[in-house]
Amino acid sequence: MTKYKHIITVVISILVSLQAFPQKITINVFIDYKANKTGSDTIYYDVNRKLNWQDFQATPPVNAQWGAMTASGFSFNSSMTNDGNNMDIAIAVFTFFTQHDSWKRPDIHSDYHLEHEQRHFDITRLGSEKLVDELRKAKFTRQNYRKIMHSIFDKVYEENSAMQQEYDRETKHSMDTVKQNEWNGRIAMEIEKLKKTVARN
Repeated sequence: MTKYKHIITVVISILVSLQAFPQKITINVFIDYKANKTGSDTIYYDVNRKLNWQDFQATPPVNAQWGAMTASGFSFNSSMTNDGNNMDIAIAVFTFFTQHDSWKRPDIHSDYHLEHEQRHFDITRLGSEKLVDELRKAKFTRQNYRKIMHSIFDKVYEENSAMQQEYDRETKHSMDTVKQNEWNGRIAMEIEKLKKTVARN
């Protein structure tokens, strides 16, 4: 099971006041591979760093209906510079997991259940990739770029949330081992593609 948190931090740096005439707009959208820091509550997605049960530090609710909760999300930071003729917008997308919001029941400790939770985090990472793709295809103007960024984020967020719910529904929160294995294979294929992209970069 997963729940989402999302934080949108938009940092706008205007170096020169905007002019009334048309400007060339350059958009750079990319995955921000933030480094994980020892002792931090936030774990940033890393294809080489799998979740472990020690990452689930919240207290489970009384009479929890499922075994664990993965609190993960994706977000972006953006910056803009403008010299009067050219507008450059950089959008950095990242994926995260928060330990203080993620929990597991004391009786849940198997690798099988941990993989179910890891796949939730993987699905979140796939959402980040979709966000990058959608932002790169967007038609930005000087007037609409902030509105477009947030609109696309909301759309991709809703789609990713629906995929998370479908995953839990079909696997019956990991209880259906056949469906769980199907989803594991499906998600693993997509993550392998990401690994190749990371390796090229």
